[in-house]
Amino acid sequence: MKNKGLYEVMSLIIIGVIYHVFLIYYFYNIRLLVFSLVVYFTILLVYYYNKKKTINRYMDFINILNNSLTYLINKDYEKVSKLQTLDETFDSKVNQKILRISEIWQKESLQGLKERENLQSLISDVSHQVKTPITNLNMLQSALAKGCISKEEKEKILKLMEGQLDKIDFLLESMIKSSRLETGLIQLNKVPLNLFDTIAHAIAGIGVKAEKKNIEIIVDCPQDYTLAHDKKWTVEALFNILENAVKYSPHNTKIEIKVEIWEMYTKIDIIDEGIGIPEKDFGKVFQRFFREESSYDKEGVGIGLYLSREIIQKQGGYIKVSSIIEEGSTFSVFLSNN
Repeated sequence: MKNKGLYEVMSLIIIGVIYHVFLIYYFYNIRLLVFSLVVYFTILLVYYYNKKKTINRYMDFINILNNSLTYLINKDYEKVSKLQTLDETFDSKVNQKILRISEIWQKESLQGLKERENLQSLISDVSHQVKTPITNLNMLQSALAKGCISKEEKEKILKLMEGQLDKIDFLLESMIKSSRLETGLIQLNKVPLNLFDTIAHAIAGIGVKAEKKNIEIIVDCPQDYTLAHDKKWTVEALFNILENAVKYSPHNTKIEIKVEIWEMYTKIDIIDEGIGIPEKDFGKVFQRFFREESSYDKEGVGIGLYLSREIIQKQGGYIKVSSIIEEGSTFSVFLSNN
């Protein structure tokens, strides 16, 4: 670049000499010649000064950009956040883009860390939950291998083994659903659909169990009400709550489903007459694999309500619970009207 600049200056001087030789040859006017020389060299100096100034500004910008990109590559987000972005200069506009890239990288980095933590938690939970049924299967298999058992005992053991295999299958299926929801592999598609029809599909899933316990299902929902929601996954969420309601309710009781249309949300109350939930556990019941002490004798692994919360939150809603021990519980599902 230095040689190129020198070449340009020499070229301009040569052009100037030729021009002034031309002036002397044709006009031979000393005043005109002096004036022309002064003007010419003034223009030459201004040109050289402006060019040097432009090159210095360009190099300053390159250095600033290089430093900014170095901070970004080294993930020095503290220094990136201090970059000048408030001026109406080109430097500031470039820094704004770098700052935006930094924010995106930080967000993706945190998301990746969260996903890794969720995966580690998932593996730990699966390992812990599968341990019990596998231990039971080993014990049952040992009993079956003895060979000196009656046909009735053999059938009983096989039935117990089938139950443990069903538990493992249910557990793994539930874990796959929850992990896919957490990592965003499942995208919920909200479209305007009849809410009464969605509730009816959820009830159909627990109809047989409710009938065995003579539990009456009462629905209070406008039959022509349309709400934007993902039908498949909303059915899953409501089914999990209803299944728990049936599981923890005594015989000859009732479960009520009430729908209220609010300004911003549609509220779906699922009210049972079951054993109730202690107030201290209201926040815990939606945690993965949480089971209240009094429910250990009931079938289940404690993942249904967790899945329900994830599904409703993915649709911009939320769930809350209220309960009185030995009187029943109310799970309130809030689905966004937008």
